[in-house]
Amino acid sequence: MLYDLIIYTPMYVTAFWAILLLVSSGAKNRARQLLGVFMILAFGVYFSHALYFKNQFEAYLLFDAIYVFSSLSVYPIYYWYIKLLTVESGFNLGNLKMFLPAFILSSVTGLVFILMSSSERMEYLRSYLFRLDEVKSHSSLFTIQHIVFVTGRIVFAIQVFVFIIWGRKLVIQYNSRIANFYSDLEDKKLVWVNLLLYSFVATSLMSIIFNLIGRAAFIDSIFLLLIPSSIFSVLLFFIGFQGYMQNHTVINLVEDEKFSSEFSLKEYNQAQLKDKLLTLFDQQKIYKQNDLKITQVALLLQTNRTYVSILINTEFKCTFSEFVNQYRILAAKKLMADSKQQNFTLEYISDESGFGSVNTFIRIFKESEGLTPGKFKEKLLQSES
Repeated sequence: MLYDLIIYTPMYVTAFWAILLLVSSGAKNRARQLLGVFMILAFGVYFSHALYFKNQFEAYLLFDAIYVFSSLSVYPIYYWYIKLLTVESGFNLGNLKMFLPAFILSSVTGLVFILMSSSERMEYLRSYLFRLDEVKSHSSLFTIQHIVFVTGRIVFAIQVFVFIIWGRKLVIQYNSRIANFYSDLEDKKLVWVNLLLYSFVATSLMSIIFNLIGRAAFIDSIFLLLIPSSIFSVLLFFIGFQGYMQNHTVINLVEDEKFSSEFSLKEYNQAQLKDKLLTLFDQQKIYKQNDLKITQVALLLQTNRTYVSILINTEFKCTFSEFVNQYRILAAKKLMADSKQQNFTLEYISDESGFGSVNTFIRIFKESEGLTPGKFKEKLLQSES
């Protein structure tokens, strides 16, 4: 019972998220749709593992080519998913070239199995893959299949590092892009994707090690099998959950960036534009608008948003989001420092300072000041007593 649960849990997790992600995907949420396909491919990988560990020899032989394709497609499709989150607003069929190694190696695997006799296939499975018997035959078909098997493992190892590096680069660029556009990054910044990429490094190294050791080493040890099963199940559940919750993608950013109004652009030099910007924030307190975007600031200044972004980056050495939140934090500190307003709730202070929510207020305040607003208020009270 426990052995079956360990084997099937990754399948349950991937099947659950595949169905939920595909069913809940809206017409515009192409990233979520592709993550559902990712889960289907991951299900194929773990279904093959289940056949292997349940000693379903004949069924495994029929499924092995699909396993090769699925295992070598997981990282390319996850990278494609990141591209849909960060840079691509539609399905770019050019990405299909990333699946060429998976297609070639799975096709060769299937073809060689077809050319083998039934006795050769069973001997290859028992001696090479399951390592249950000593290798007796060294036919050319055996050699080709073994080369394909080893090549697949090498390709997988290369994919791990290449797609993780590329994916991390896209996430960093996207996070920088939204930080220079929105003041409130809640539910927009892709922090969790970077965390997953780092997790993938660890789990993929484990996968590579397991592949080198061979799955046969885990057949007779329920506790050894529990390690990869539990780790991969938790990671896949987290991927599915975060992907399901992630609604903001590059599509939303592109739509917001298209915002424009009919007005004549005024020509300012750097010093003039800086003075106008500071007037907006110091006197008009525009930062109190919790969903403030750089396009709205540009509209009020009657200039291009790119000029505003460059000014903030160069003059104040920060992103637009950081610039706005500096004003909000200062406003919050003034409210908390006012002895007549010590009884104000965090909700009130958060709203009056321009933060979108109390959670956002607490998180940003702690990142900036090194302590929570509550602790900051306590220190103020202690200093006054």
